[in-house]
Amino acid sequence: MLHKISNSPHRLAGSKACPTRRQGVVLLAVLIVVVLLSLAAYNYSDLMTAQYKASDNYHKNAQARAYADSGIHYAMAILTNPDNIANLLNNNPYDNSTLFQNHAVTQGNATGYFTFLAPLSANNTGGTGICQFGFIDESGKININAMMANDPTGSQLYQMLLLLPNMTDDIANSIIDWVDIDTTPRQGGAENDYYNTLTPPYNAKNGPLDSLEELLLVKGVTPQLLFGSDLNRNGYQDPTEMDDGTVTSTGFDRGWSAYLTIYSREQNVDPTGLALINLNDTTVDLPTMFSSLSSVLGNDLATFIIMARQLGMSSPAPAPPPGPGNKTQAGVLANYKLDTTKPAKNQIKSLYDLISGTVSIKTQTGNGKNMTTVTTVYKSPLNDPSQQATLLPMLFQTVTVFPATEIPARINVNTASLEVLTALTGVQGGITTADVQAIVAAQPVYSSADPPDDSYLTPAWLITKANINPSKLSKMEPMITTRSQVYRVQSLGYFDQNKGPVVRIEAVIDANLVSVAGALVGQPRILAWRDLSDFGKVRPPQQ
Repeated sequence: MLHKISNSPHRLAGSKACPTRRQGVVLLAVLIVVVLLSLAAYNYSDLMTAQYKASDNYHKNAQARAYADSGIHYAMAILTNPDNIANLLNNNPYDNSTLFQNHAVTQGNATGYFTFLAPLSANNTGGTGICQFGFIDESGKININAMMANDPTGSQLYQMLLLLPNMTDDIANSIIDWVDIDTTPRQGGAENDYYNTLTPPYNAKNGPLDSLEELLLVKGVTPQLLFGSDLNRNGYQDPTEMDDGTVTSTGFDRGWSAYLTIYSREQNVDPTGLALINLNDTTVDLPTMFSSLSSVLGNDLATFIIMARQLGMSSPAPAPPPGPGNKTQAGVLANYKLDTTKPAKNQIKSLYDLISGTVSIKTQTGNGKNMTTVTTVYKSPLNDPSQQATLLPMLFQTVTVFPATEIPARINVNTASLEVLTALTGVQGGITTADVQAIVAAQPVYSSADPPDDSYLTPAWLITKANINPSKLSKMEPMITTRSQVYRVQSLGYFDQNKGPVVRIEAVIDANLVSVAGALVGQPRILAWRDLSDFGKVRPPQQ
């Protein structure tokens, strides 16, 4: 059998076919791997960079928070040392850019700053700034809890609330219903029968407030009413803070938070932290009280006070008694023979009553139809305007008519705003709108480079400078003071040149000065602490 033999010169018996030529697949694969590895390395590098920036930002934020916290502790050190207040601050913790703006904090090679931010006070006429650098006096506001402690019916607080801007009768009654102890709603107010219908339901507090924000639970109270247009709570208007879609041009409104508080406090002590002399104290014998009073106030005023306790006091001087044989004559305190063994049957209701008060003593002479009744009227030394500037401050710094060592917090007339002082006109028989204008005109100007004179340490200036009638102030004594010991502090922590984050911490500090071995020592307490950074940015603190 014949087989066909191939003519191909390349094919031999037992040989294999030659493979096809390769096209660089390996090189392409290597390039793809290199690209993928490069992308992975880039992503990893980018991720590490982002992690580094996040870590750096976290670190800087922690540093800025530490700077803001340092400011809070610095404020506590300032407020709890009376020498600092009197000498370092010139009795002006409210507006002091030298000590309270751009205060450097150095730690190692790092330097940060803190600044204390406060709203402009009404009497700040020192420039065109948008804020002050200092603290906010909580005693310049109306303490809702203290007012209810003074008058549990809420009537006095209701009259004062009604005079605040944007307040309505229904909301005022609802606030009283929230803090009073009864469960009966006032006219237009609200108790459990209203709050239990809400979603979710809750009960009325019927007790003291724990925070001012708690008022947002009260019927009719809104954030706009409570905090106004100050959205970031920095105390001044930013371009982004608008009213109904447009920038507010009719005046910046901080809401009721500028006028109300729950934190103010007042200890019933003298400037050294010791208890004041209680003129109505029945546990102290009159000879001891007279000795204590005369050593500070002089014999004449001490004599008059003891006479008022023994015989009672009237103001003005009584009219001559009827009858042909009766007459009234002026007495001289220095010639009065004081008998401190007589019992003290009368109370002194107000220190202001001692200013225009008189004590009358009746004596009879003659006999039978020739009897003559002589009424001798002794005037208080405080009745003499020439002695008021000296005696009144000593009186307010030495004595009291309140028995407790701590009294419901009163309003500091030195720092109270026009709105708060106007609310005080709701006190029946107290100051009027014209009196408020006189008080505002005579208030100390804390933006001045010079410290307020010492007359502002006591309410004496209401008489000697503002010329307010003492009979009106007598009604106001449970509500007015010139003392402060609780301050709201807003501390900004930041870096130089506006680099890095800004942390804003707000704290309410009670200086809590106590007497130790005859010296005032601060034992500060932080009553409230809040990070305000999330409320929004503020203008650069260097400005």
